[in-house]
Amino acid sequence: MLTTGAKDNQSWDQACFEGLNLIKNKFNAEVDITDSIDGENSEPTIRKYAQSGYDVVIAASGAYSTTAEKVAKEFPRTKFALITTHPGNNRNLGAVAFRSGEVGYLTGALAAIKTKSNKVGYIVGEPYPVYKEEEALFRRGVKATNPSVQASTAFLNSWVDTEKGIKIATDMVASGVDVLTFNAGEAGLAALKAVSQKPGVFVIGRTKDQYEVAPGKVLTSVLQDIPNLVLNVAVLTQQGRWEGKLYKFGLKEKIYDFAPFRGSLTSQEEDTFKTIREAVTTGQIDVSP
Repeated sequence: MLTTGAKDNQSWDQACFEGLNLIKNKFNAEVDITDSIDGENSEPTIRKYAQSGYDVVIAASGAYSTTAEKVAKEFPRTKFALITTHPGNNRNLGAVAFRSGEVGYLTGALAAIKTKSNKVGYIVGEPYPVYKEEEALFRRGVKATNPSVQASTAFLNSWVDTEKGIKIATDMVASGVDVLTFNAGEAGLAALKAVSQKPGVFVIGRTKDQYEVAPGKVLTSVLQDIPNLVLNVAVLTQQGRWEGKLYKFGLKEKIYDFAPFRGSLTSQEEDTFKTIREAVTTGQIDVSP
């Protein structure tokens, strides 16, 4: 496995590493990880793993897409997996990803339910296709829930630039945004900590339950079962079903969930959100791109 961030960063990369350990334990597999390596410098590592005889090389970021495509052509007997939205090559390079439109829509709906200023925001790390889709669905969820709410969104072009994350989030709050959704790794966590200190501002966390980061200010967190998403790579491979395609998982498969609200919503607000969530899960609300 390769990750762009540290394997102990309490965010995406650590969760992917936990998935690698699930594979190790479930299949008694030999595993290895190279962490904190960016996309531009990843080719030697991906090639090294393929040359060393690893059955599956997991590139846990959209930043590795181009390199994985290249090396997969050279090693047709090795399976390559991206943990992002990617169409695959219909041979040995595939991907597992979240049905991110579901969560984009629902976080937008929740922000629109909670805002008092009628201004909400969404901040994400890199503008990968999966997150562009999520951003578009965030806007759709906002407008469908309350057409008078204005949505501001921003891509940081980084998961680790904490200064940039804090500045953009602080600027949004200064413009009147009072509910902010984060999906920006380490940069997002720093920004969440900064703006949650502002009076009247609420945040929606990501990946893990971030309530303890800012008790009383975190409405909920999008819980992504990234370890089990990663495990699906090995399960599909073991079942002989890895066909170089994109495999998506979401609310129905319990790969996504939301942390408890802990009284951050009124009972009416919570009921409204539950109704929308059920409609998204069952397909009554279309969240396709």
